[in-house]
Amino acid sequence: MEDEEYFSNIGGARINMMNATFPYAELTVFRDALRLTCVADYVFPKENIVSLTRYRGLLSVGLQIQHNVPTYPEFIVFWVQLFRWGSGFSMLKRRLEAFGYEVKV
Repeated sequence: MEDEEYFSNIGGARINMMNATFPYAELTVFRDALRLTCVADYVFPKENIVSLTRYRGLLSVGLQIQHNVPTYPEFIVFWVQLFRWGSGFSMLKRRLEAFGYEVKV
Protein backbone atom coordinates (compact mmCIF):
# COMPACT_ATOMS: atom_id res chain seq x y z
CA MET A 1 0.00 0.00 0.00
CA GLU A 2 2.82 2.43 0.76
CA ASP A 3 3.92 2.67 -2.86
CA GLU A 4 0.41 3.24 -4.25
CA GLU A 5 -0.16 6.62 -5.86
CA TYR A 6 -3.92 6.58 -5.19
CA PHE A 7 -6.91 4.36 -4.51
CA SER A 8 -10.60 4.70 -5.33
CA ASN A 9 -13.82 3.58 -3.70
CA ILE A 10 -17.25 3.44 -5.31
CA GLY A 11 -20.17 4.41 -3.08
CA GLY A 12 -22.84 7.04 -2.71
CA ALA A 13 -22.76 10.68 -1.64
CA ARG A 14 -24.79 13.34 0.07
CA ILE A 15 -24.02 16.85 -1.06
CA ASN A 16 -26.06 19.33 0.99
CA MET A 17 -29.62 18.03 0.42
CA MET A 18 -28.89 15.92 -2.69
CA ASN A 19 -28.37 12.24 -2.04
CA ALA A 20 -26.91 9.80 -4.57
CA THR A 21 -27.00 6.11 -3.73
CA PHE A 22 -24.41 3.44 -4.51
CA PRO A 23 -22.80 3.29 -7.15
CA TYR A 24 -23.16 6.91 -8.25
CA ALA A 25 -20.17 8.41 -6.42
CA GLU A 26 -16.45 7.75 -6.40
CA LEU A 27 -13.92 8.82 -3.80
CA THR A 28 -10.33 8.88 -5.02
CA VAL A 29 -7.62 9.32 -2.41
CA PHE A 30 -4.20 10.78 -3.22
CA ARG A 31 -1.50 11.59 -0.70
CA ASP A 32 -2.10 15.33 -1.15
CA ALA A 33 -5.84 15.51 -1.95
CA LEU A 34 -9.22 13.78 -1.98
CA ARG A 35 -11.44 13.82 -5.05
CA LEU A 36 -15.18 13.15 -4.86
CA THR A 37 -16.95 12.61 -8.16
CA CYS A 38 -20.74 12.73 -8.01
CA VAL A 39 -22.69 15.00 -10.36
CA ALA A 40 -19.64 17.29 -10.19
CA ASP A 41 -15.97 16.90 -9.31
CA TYR A 42 -14.84 18.15 -5.91
CA VAL A 43 -11.10 18.15 -5.22
CA PHE A 44 -10.05 18.77 -1.63
CA PRO A 45 -6.34 19.57 -1.24
CA LYS A 46 -5.11 18.18 2.08
CA GLU A 47 -4.60 21.68 3.48
CA ASN A 48 -8.31 22.47 2.86
CA ILE A 49 -9.60 19.44 4.76
CA VAL A 50 -10.65 20.50 8.26
CA SER A 51 -11.59 16.98 9.36
CA LEU A 52 -12.69 13.57 8.15
CA THR A 53 -15.33 12.06 10.40
CA ARG A 54 -17.48 8.95 10.47
CA TYR A 55 -21.08 9.95 9.77
CA ARG A 56 -24.07 7.74 10.53
CA GLY A 57 -27.14 7.93 8.34
CA LEU A 58 -30.41 6.16 8.96
CA LEU A 59 -29.33 2.97 7.18
CA SER A 60 -25.77 3.75 6.17
CA VAL A 61 -22.35 4.90 7.31
CA GLY A 62 -20.24 7.47 5.55
CA LEU A 63 -17.22 9.71 5.65
CA GLN A 64 -18.04 13.37 6.25
CA ILE A 65 -15.55 15.69 4.60
CA GLN A 66 -15.42 18.97 6.50
CA HIS A 67 -13.50 21.50 4.47
CA ASN A 68 -12.80 25.19 4.02
CA VAL A 69 -13.25 25.51 0.25
CA PRO A 70 -15.69 28.47 0.01
CA THR A 71 -17.06 27.56 -3.43
CA TYR A 72 -18.00 23.96 -2.48
CA PRO A 73 -21.19 22.80 -0.75
CA GLU A 74 -20.86 22.92 3.01
CA PHE A 75 -22.18 19.42 3.81
CA ILE A 76 -20.49 16.51 2.02
CA VAL A 77 -20.62 12.82 2.93
CA PHE A 78 -19.28 9.86 0.97
CA TRP A 79 -21.40 6.76 1.68
CA VAL A 80 -19.39 3.54 1.88
CA GLN A 81 -20.44 -0.02 1.11
CA LEU A 82 -21.18 -1.64 4.45
CA PHE A 83 -20.85 -5.28 3.49
CA ARG A 84 -17.90 -5.28 1.12
CA TRP A 85 -15.23 -7.53 2.65
CA GLY A 86 -16.52 -6.82 6.13
CA SER A 87 -16.96 -3.26 7.27
CA GLY A 88 -16.60 -0.85 4.36
CA PHE A 89 -15.98 2.09 6.66
CA SER A 90 -13.20 0.35 8.60
CA MET A 91 -11.49 -0.57 5.35
CA LEU A 92 -11.80 3.01 4.03
CA LYS A 93 -10.48 4.41 7.33
CA ARG A 94 -7.42 2.12 7.23
CA ARG A 95 -6.68 3.06 3.63
CA LEU A 96 -7.03 6.79 4.34
CA GLU A 97 -4.73 6.52 7.36
CA ALA A 98 -2.15 4.68 5.23
CA PHE A 99 -2.17 7.76 2.97
CA GLY A 100 -1.58 10.07 5.93
CA TYR A 101 -5.14 11.21 6.72
CA GLU A 102 -6.67 11.25 10.20
CA VAL A 103 -10.21 9.89 10.44
CA LYS A 104 -12.29 10.51 13.56
CA VAL A 105 -14.91 7.96 14.57
